[in-house]
Amino acid sequence: MARKTIQLYLLLTLVKNLGVSSIAATYVVFLISRGLNLFEVNLVNFVFFTALFLCEIPTGVVADVFGRKVSFVISCFLFSAGMFMYAASHSFLWFAFAEAISAVGSTFASGAFQAWLVDKLKHHNHAEPLGSIFVKEQWITQGVSIVGAIAGAFLADKNLAFPWIFGGVVMCVAGVLAFTFMKEEYFVRQHVSLQSGLKSMRATILASVRYSMQSRAMRFILVMGILQYFAIQAPNMQWQPFFSRFLPDKTSFGFLFGGISICMIIGSAFSLRFLRFMQDERRALVVSQIGIGAGIMATVLFNWFPLAVGVFLLHEVVRGLFRPLKDVYLNNSIPSQERATLISFESMSHHIGGMAGLLFSGFFAEYASIPTAWILSGGILIVTTLWLIRNRRV
Repeated sequence: MARKTIQLYLLLTLVKNLGVSSIAATYVVFLISRGLNLFEVNLVNFVFFTALFLCEIPTGVVADVFGRKVSFVISCFLFSAGMFMYAASHSFLWFAFAEAISAVGSTFASGAFQAWLVDKLKHHNHAEPLGSIFVKEQWITQGVSIVGAIAGAFLADKNLAFPWIFGGVVMCVAGVLAFTFMKEEYFVRQHVSLQSGLKSMRATILASVRYSMQSRAMRFILVMGILQYFAIQAPNMQWQPFFSRFLPDKTSFGFLFGGISICMIIGSAFSLRFLRFMQDERRALVVSQIGIGAGIMATVLFNWFPLAVGVFLLHEVVRGLFRPLKDVYLNNSIPSQERATLISFESMSHHIGGMAGLLFSGFFAEYASIPTAWILSGGILIVTTLWLIRNRRV
């Protein structure tokens, strides 16, 4: 039974990520084709960040009360509905509504899917380490995301709405598979409420703020994360319109997205070697953060595609480098009894930087130019990171 549970978990991981990734390489060019400008495109994604932040706790309560299976099935069908709505929409308000539905769908799956696996295996007395399962999950996620993005981009060459329709169908299939085959016979309904969930969220934030006031390392990580998520919204949201002048068709966006994913994997693989070379976790984080900012700025300075895309992909390698370095520094700097709370707070802080970055980069990209947005975003990241080095309080 444990073996079948693992196989089902990996199958659902594959199907879910295939559906979600199908729109990754053409998301922005689709919205532009439907009449949105660059600022409005960022505002749509701003809705996603906001809904994600507001709904994380309430949807977690649903998983505790009604079960992880119910939560994951709802997630799949909400994602499916959001994608179909995207394909049919032609105005900012409808796109924002579709984005909100997808964001709520994302929060329903957050934590619930993995919790189902762990609880199910414990119920069947599965004693083997879970690490190997999660490694397989990561490889499946990364591999199928590349395939899904390329397939979606190929469909976009036929019609830019086709990736959304394909993704909606695939997410619907994931929901049907989950509803049919996921079992939770051991589940005992917990007596929790939205009020208790909000109290838990408040307690998490207060405890994290108190610790951050006392810990220089935690303040450093929080500020670094907020600054980086602010700066990377420009390349995240505008790489498609920026490179569109160089690319012959929409399928090319899929291959470029595949290159981005591979570069981040390469960066992650070399992160510990880079840390040994730098001989200091804090120094390694600062150097990589400055490298990210420099890459964002340098990409838009070149009008020759091989050089522009080469610098852009190199910046993606550095972004892949940063995440494991940050995780090492964070986990080495915080007490074990506060670990879950502080990691959760650190993750929540990314939304603040991301939302501010979406407004900033979207405004300058639309009302100045994409190169202006990238140069300002990268420059701010470099200057503020250098300021962090000199600020002894952080």
